[in-house]
Amino acid sequence: MGSGLNSVIAFIIAIGVLVTIHELGHFWVARWVGVKVLRFSVGFGRPLWKKVGERDGTEYVLAALPLGGYVKMLGEGGDEPVPEREKHRSFEAQSLAARAAIVVAGPLFNLIFAVFAFGAVQMLGVSGMKPVVGQVESVSVAADGGLSQGDEIIAVNGVTVQIWQQALEQMLGSVLSNDTVQLEVVTRSGETGFRTLESPFGKEIPEGMALLKGFGFSMERPLLPPRIGKVLADGAAASAGLESGDLLLTVNDEPVESWQQWVEWVKESPEQHLLLTIERDGVIFPLELVPARVEQEGKVIGRIGAMVDLEEYRKNHFRTVQYGVIDGLVRGVEKSWDMSMMTLQVMGRMVVGATSTDGLSGPITIARYAGNSMESGLTPFLSFLGLVSVSLGVLNLLPVPLLDGGHLFYYLLEWVRGAPLSEDVMMVGQKIGIVFLVGLMSLALYNDLLRLF
Repeated sequence: MGSGLNSVIAFIIAIGVLVTIHELGHFWVARWVGVKVLRFSVGFGRPLWKKVGERDGTEYVLAALPLGGYVKMLGEGGDEPVPEREKHRSFEAQSLAARAAIVVAGPLFNLIFAVFAFGAVQMLGVSGMKPVVGQVESVSVAADGGLSQGDEIIAVNGVTVQIWQQALEQMLGSVLSNDTVQLEVVTRSGETGFRTLESPFGKEIPEGMALLKGFGFSMERPLLPPRIGKVLADGAAASAGLESGDLLLTVNDEPVESWQQWVEWVKESPEQHLLLTIERDGVIFPLELVPARVEQEGKVIGRIGAMVDLEEYRKNHFRTVQYGVIDGLVRGVEKSWDMSMMTLQVMGRMVVGATSTDGLSGPITIARYAGNSMESGLTPFLSFLGLVSVSLGVLNLLPVPLLDGGHLFYYLLEWVRGAPLSEDVMMVGQKIGIVFLVGLMSLALYNDLLRLF
């Protein structure tokens, strides 16, 4: 219940921010070229909050349904008569270039916001595991390409990568645009070389770890050393004399290979005497430990009140990628461009049937991602906002009636013809746009429901 509520709250915040950014683009450029704005609304339906501006009498509205927004301009659509004294301030009275600028400003502001969101992420720093190859299947694309366990990927198709997140993004982009992925790697012996992987994917192109699995390899997951980090004052570990920095060597004369193994040992040994051999500052000696008995999800387990020491593990296997202001913004531009191209490629492949539409996501999936990213911290949430903002910007630029791109297409035809399109043609276009958008949203919602059940 709590997780669901968090997702809803995160979704409302995300959509509210991105819709406000989008409509602010329309609003700002409209005011800049001299058009009178009647209403600036975030959300649809019944107003929850309203304020009238002093400058032009613009209504600023926060509405009940937070799934969009709009800017209503004087004379837009020709539905209401325009007073003679204000005709020069109406939308329809503006030049073709001015109207086009107003329309394109919404998606453009979304793309600009994505640049700053991604740039902020780069300035704050992104931590991740080094892109080191784990197990390689003997019969696989990866094996055929010469990839080996322990290879560290340093570039994908000529683009430098430092963590797995970067490597996966570049590999996905390569698969969408090419049939091959070229990896530059450093082997365990320190030699640099290139590995070419042929794309094994058809219509279904997976993401993340599934992408690596499709190529036939995995990321390296080094075992976490069984070294004690923090010791709780009132726990069994403190009572036994365990201290921060202690390295567990054996339990009941059996070697301890990893922290994960040690945790399972403790869980299975409530109120049992465990004879430990530990190493502390180069000295090896025994200790006796009795895990406390606790109940967790209806099951009795052991617990000692100690946490793992992650410092050494992170030092050896993780990197933090961080840039200054200028380099961060440059990276923000690059990622916004890459994500925009990737979005167009995916859409194009869906249209021609080269990619399945199963990857389309609706409000339920987006809300879940929003909740997860917000719970993970500021950096993941900013990345999420950047990705959705790119999607909104690119989607709205498509030449589909009712979208900003549809209006731009009409203006292009008007420029070619030297005259606006007829109302009948515009009406047909509106109906086509409605059918397309309803169909798209229905398909996305259907995919959401399939993922739930």
